[in-house]
Amino acid sequence: VAGVETLESVTIHSKDGSKTVIECTDWLPLFGLTPTLGPIGDWGLEIEKNSIVVDNATDYSTNIEGIYAIGDVNTYPGKLKLILCGFHEGTIMVQSAFKRAYPDKKLSFKYTTVMGGVGSLE
Repeated sequence: VAGVETLESVTIHSKDGSKTVIECTDWLPLFGLTPTLGPIGDWGLEIEKNSIVVDNATDYSTNIEGIYAIGDVNTYPGKLKLILCGFHEGTIMVQSAFKRAYPDKKLSFKYTTVMGGVGSLE
């Protein structure tokens, strides 16, 4: 992970020794289905019992600004490790992340069960 004040690129190290640099401003790391934190454990996040502590009262943010944790990787009082809970956490988190990425735009949702539409930007 590289950047001075913001993320600028991510370097992928392959098993064959090759490296690939991907320029980016955002990054969503996924480390598989094992209940271990992997390299995320070295980022300075608040960890409790091998899970990332989040603020579930607002947006599932961590102790590091701009980093969120949802699903089985996080913990908070009353946490249930159910896929349904992860979907809920993702819905709340993405609204906060959208506001952070696009502070001057409004995120609108449509009731998709009847209308068949998806979220849109206004």
